[in-house]
Amino acid sequence: MSIPSLKSLERSGFAGRREMGVFLLFVLICLSSTSVSADALSEARAAYDQQKYEQALKILDPHLAHNPAQSDALELRVRTYLKLKQPEQAVTDYLRWAGQQGRDDALLLRELSLNVITAVVGDMREQMRGAAITALKEMGGADTVPLLEEALADQSGLVRALAVEGVAREGHAAKSKRLRKLLRDPAALVRVSVLRALGESGDRGLISEIELLLKDEQPRVRAAAAAALVALGRPEVLSDALDGLKHPKPDERAAVLRILGHLKDSRVGPALLNALSDRDAMVRATAAGIIAERKETGAAQALAALLKDTVPLVRGVAATSLSKLEGAKAAPLVEPLLAENVPAVRAEVAAALLPFRPARAEPVLRESVRSQDPGVRSAVGKALGQTGSAAALPYLITLLGDETPRPRIAAIRALGHVGTGKHIAILRPIMGDPDVAVRVTAAGAIGRLLNGL
Repeated sequence: MSIPSLKSLERSGFAGRREMGVFLLFVLICLSSTSVSADALSEARAAYDQQKYEQALKILDPHLAHNPAQSDALELRVRTYLKLKQPEQAVTDYLRWAGQQGRDDALLLRELSLNVITAVVGDMREQMRGAAITALKEMGGADTVPLLEEALADQSGLVRALAVEGVAREGHAAKSKRLRKLLRDPAALVRVSVLRALGESGDRGLISEIELLLKDEQPRVRAAAAAALVALGRPEVLSDALDGLKHPKPDERAAVLRILGHLKDSRVGPALLNALSDRDAMVRATAAGIIAERKETGAAQALAALLKDTVPLVRGVAATSLSKLEGAKAAPLVEPLLAENVPAVRAEVAAALLPFRPARAEPVLRESVRSQDPGVRSAVGKALGQTGSAAALPYLITLLGDETPRPRIAAIRALGHVGTGKHIAILRPIMGDPDVAVRVTAAGAIGRLLNGL
């Protein structure tokens, strides 16, 4: 071999050794970086386990700034934010984490949803607190009960009444001392809610306490006390509740109808049917809304007559109730109301017809979700949620992007009822919505859908 060839070989060997050295240095740097990364995560996890959440966050923040795709660290920061009661930051990180994983962690998402709602339970605004308690009712579950119990002491009667309903729905009414004390609440609507809850609890040991409210100053409370006693095995006092339907004020008669509507007593049916011909439209509409749920004999014929009521509100409720009661059989009677002059009534009728006559309902529904009136858009969202039909989903998803909160809230709540687990991914980002009521409603709907997984 010639001398030039040897020199060439030496040079190529040197170049190879240099490349190998660079490669080994790169490997060492990577291993060192991985070691540092693992050490930081372990340190943060140890701080978290010791309940030193602020310290854990101080470690995780710079770590994730350099390793934004590290899912374990991102998940730990979500949990840390939750412990620190910082749901907005937790939502942001969870959305990143779920996007990376392409899935949800059901337990973590439930904890996050509950945290989003919890942050609003103490809001200064009654409307926001009401939205939060309503979301807890939608969500359900034993983990909502402590928050609902806390809300029983809210300064707003409306919020207290909502909390009573939530506690009762979870089967805790008879066990809750705080709820029982609300039998003496200054607000009539709260006393009515408590009486219904205790009546449905089945605890006959409460009879003596309930009997005292048969002499309440408010007619609707007396009716609620009588209804509770009937539910607990005192059928002879039903006449006290039925007397409330003779009250001269329409709002009192309507309130008594709502109380009676929950009673599983066949003697209530004739009173409801009679109320369909009440002189006041609100009372007729209330009776029409209740009677379909009870499937009373003669209800279909009575509701069909109300489709020609002089008041649009009554016609709309009658159409919805008749559709629930009779299904496809009601379609020929209900369909003419698609030509109603009142947009909200048209929307409700179209929603009721959607499962049976989609071709006729869809043009009206498309018009309704594009209406200039947010009240109409809200009405159609609520009505679609009552259909229980998957055919409602495209319209509800459209309303999720509405520019005003009310239609979005109606659509979110409806999606929680007619949607499935696959719609959780659509609702997830809405927990970061700028509107507080929209955020908590989305959290409640997610919690409800998670219950079905």
